Amino acid sequence: MAGVLQALVGASEKAAHIARLCRREEPLFQLLVAEKTGADRNRRFLQDFKTLADVLIQEVIKHDLGKEFPELQGHIHGEESNEFRNGQGETVAVRVCATPGDTAALLLSVLEPEREAAELLAAAVHRDVVLGDAELAGVALSIPPQDLAIWIDPIDSTNEYIGGREDVAPVNGIAPAGLGSALVLVGAYDRRTGCPVLGVINEPFFRRDPLTRRWQGRYHWGVAYGDMRLCSLSPPPLRPAPCVVLSRAEGPAVRAALGPLCGDRLRFAAGAGYKMLCVILGLADAYVLSEGSTFTWDACAPHAILRALGGGAVALAGALRARRVGDTGPPPELVYN
Repeated sequence: MAGVLQALVGASEKAAHIARLCRREEPLFQLLVAEKTGADRNRRFLQDFKTLADVLIQEVIKHDLGKEFPELQGHIHGEESNEFRNGQGETVAVRVCATPGDTAALLLSVLEPEREAAELLAAAVHRDVVLGDAELAGVALSIPPQDLAIWIDPIDSTNEYIGGREDVAPVNGIAPAGLGSALVLVGAYDRRTGCPVLGVINEPFFRRDPLTRRWQGRYHWGVAYGDMRLCSLSPPPLRPAPCVVLSRAEGPAVRAALGPLCGDRLRFAAGAGYKMLCVILGLADAYVLSEGSTFTWDACAPHAILRALGGGAVALAGALRARRVGDTGPPPELVYN
């Protein structure tokens, strides 16, 4: 499993590089956006978007993990369809080809006439990632890859990624919106139990280099398998009074219920993955969501890291029902199979 962990981190780093590359080419970026329709549409938003970056990142992770671990092929799932409609109205199935030239030709069919951009993306897709992470290299675990399956959210908080706002000031360390909440999420779960066992969260837009003005990223990982708990982070300290992060779309009933408990410690942010990351980093003690707008690809990776740190994620409705009938034990955690 240590090899799988390193592969997931490496895939997330390649994904983050592609996400940054797409944002760096602003004229091109406007061509990469296609409005989601039909079954792809998230009903919570008036408009929801799928970008070529989303699709390409998902297919790169599928390709790289499936190539290194054939046992995972057919068990790597993502949010997006790999079909993308180009400017001529043709449907193109985006995938990783055998060579950079073949991948560039496929991407050019979406990006025509932006040949240079297609070649840059193809080079990013086929580049080798070298991880200089001694802590990660020293992780020794044992679990057969054939017991695992993967959930990918190629770019969580896509609307913030598209908007690209860089001027959003954090509130007590939590960014209410903006590019920083766009994350790459890769989570592994046990096929039999559905329990999340391994998670990687990559922040492609963590900070700008003060000299080059280019974005730099960072990643976090966690393992929760059997009795083993390993994480790149330390468990955050508990507060005397809780801080809770919510979506701005959260209803007034939930806000009112949490008000007496949290006082002025209610925070708001975009992106399910980012809000879970806020809990992981200790910027908030809990993330509460009452709407059915978060999915397995959003939660699997952060949930695994939360478990590695002694936390978890449960279905709100089920937890409330259990409390109403007097069950004071821990409610069952979310599963992903």
